[in-house]
Amino acid sequence: MKDQQLEQLKIQPEDLSKTFENVMHVFQQGNTERLPDLLQDAGNLLMKASRKLSTTQLVLAVAVVAVGVIFVAKKIEDELEENDNQIGQ
Repeated sequence: MKDQQLEQLKIQPEDLSKTFENVMHVFQQGNTERLPDLLQDAGNLLMKASRKLSTTQLVLAVAVVAVGVIFVAKKIEDELEENDNQIGQ
């Protein structure tokens, strides 16, 4: 039982590939519908990694995720404004 719990806490290649795939969909293709999946996958990676990170590394990792969310939110806002401007013309 304990081995199974420890195995679930390890970062698996599938975790990384799912997160990377969602990053590509959101950032390169602009598919903002995948943003919740990206945030969930990044959060799961962060939780798994937090067991091995120092406090400083954990704070920096959370900051990187926060900056990424801000970047994506700004990009979405710009796209919405652009669509509104096109509709208004």
